[in-house]
Amino acid sequence: MKRKKRGIKKKMTIAITVMGILLSLCVGIGVFSISYSQVYEQYTERAFNSAKTAAALVNGDSIAGFLENGKDDEYFAIYEALKELKITFDLAYLYVVAQDSDDYTGQYIFDIFIEGDDAAMIGDLGEVLSYTDSKAFDIAAQTLLTGSIEDNTVVSITGYGWLASAYVPIYASDGSIAAVMGVDISMNRIMGEIIFQALQILFITVAIIVIFLLILRYLAGKQILEPVTLLSKQMDSFNSEEGKLEAITVLESGDEFQTIAESYNRMVTDIKYYMDNLATVTADRERIATELNVATEMQASMLPNVFPAFPKRKELDIYAIMFPAREVGGDFYDFFFIDKDTLAVVIADVSDKGIPAALFMVIAITLIKNNALEGKSPTRVFETVNNLLCRNNDAGMFVTAFMGYIDIPSGRVTYVNAGHNPPLIKQDGKYNFMKIDPGLMLAVFEDIEYAQEEVQLKSGDMLYLYTDGVTEAMNHKRKLFTDKRLLEKANQYTGCHADKFILNIKEEIDKFADGAEQADDITMLAFEMK
Repeated sequence: MKRKKRGIKKKMTIAITVMGILLSLCVGIGVFSISYSQVYEQYTERAFNSAKTAAALVNGDSIAGFLENGKDDEYFAIYEALKELKITFDLAYLYVVAQDSDDYTGQYIFDIFIEGDDAAMIGDLGEVLSYTDSKAFDIAAQTLLTGSIEDNTVVSITGYGWLASAYVPIYASDGSIAAVMGVDISMNRIMGEIIFQALQILFITVAIIVIFLLILRYLAGKQILEPVTLLSKQMDSFNSEEGKLEAITVLESGDEFQTIAESYNRMVTDIKYYMDNLATVTADRERIATELNVATEMQASMLPNVFPAFPKRKELDIYAIMFPAREVGGDFYDFFFIDKDTLAVVIADVSDKGIPAALFMVIAITLIKNNALEGKSPTRVFETVNNLLCRNNDAGMFVTAFMGYIDIPSGRVTYVNAGHNPPLIKQDGKYNFMKIDPGLMLAVFEDIEYAQEEVQLKSGDMLYLYTDGVTEAMNHKRKLFTDKRLLEKANQYTGCHADKFILNIKEEIDKFADGAEQADDITMLAFEMK
């Protein structure tokens, strides 16, 4: 089922709508924040000044007597003075609070009531405070304890309404803090006006933005969306089976959309040409794929790949495997008996990959084997093959190679190296790299002399040959497998025979690569002296 697409017109309409909403919200929030900040400062300053004025009317030395003896003439005189001040300054609440010396709770000394106040919200002398607003009363308690008048104003929303509150200490004649004067100014009306004003501005802004966005939508539709929609419909009408794709009419707009339309028409011409020639190209690709498959099979048939290779020879075990990076590769290995007791093992890597490397590999492996079967020493084989490969080597290819003659009865290995990776050798149950003369690659310079060396194998020892596709295998982070990791992994499988050892190393390489594309041929050969 074809998925229904959301057109660019709908997307742009949604985007413009969302942008308009966000812009309107930003304007509304900005207006409200500015107005609220101004009102906050004005009302908290007014509350603080009112609290200071009211505190001057209260005698701090009389506070304890009021709590102990009750109301007297002085109490009522102060009450009336505070009542007059509450009316004059239009205060929502005006109260004096002291701290009970026994349980440290707050107690009302004065809580001024005027006509219109809710009597249930007013506390009488000695009545314990109701902590409906912890933040405001925390400030009151802090003022009572320390006498500090810094940061003692707050705006809060409580059961008493939207209030701006301030607290100042009332001192006794000995300098101690007798009580705290609290003042609350109602901000309900002013906040309602601020919110109403913000909403008015918001609605006006929304109207202006909507008009602006509608104009923008109209202009964008004419100049941008219609040309894009026309191109989209034309492209969507393409039927891959019928191969019909028609050019569109180019509008002389002089902008990028004219360029896009012209480019589209050129693409239509190119596609028609491509489709006309597709059958020929497909046939050529199929022919090349078939030829590559034949080349792969031919290359595989040239290398010994039946194991066990020498089932009647119980004194040795040998196993080898090659994984080309392409259909055919430039690596090769070989092993064959020169005489009944001498086994030749070879591993090599041609400098290139693909078909050119495979052809050069065929020449190299043939020359090496033919010269070895003539009875030449490893040194003479490489020196002869090197000179032969240098002739007519216009492509500048070269070969790294390692070759060893293994005398089976004695375990003596006579070997020569031509720029190849040093093999691993297991002796006394542990793998190490062989310390060998690196030598120069084959097919670089003529008349090169190669050094011949020897090593002794005994029962249980193993020789492991490999190409640089092993140590230079990469993962997705472009990190290499490395010689160090190869040695570490090899020593995890010291108890494995030749075939299991190679398969385990290949599994470790695959694990490390983690699905990354193989960049080079991977070839391995293991010989075990039993």
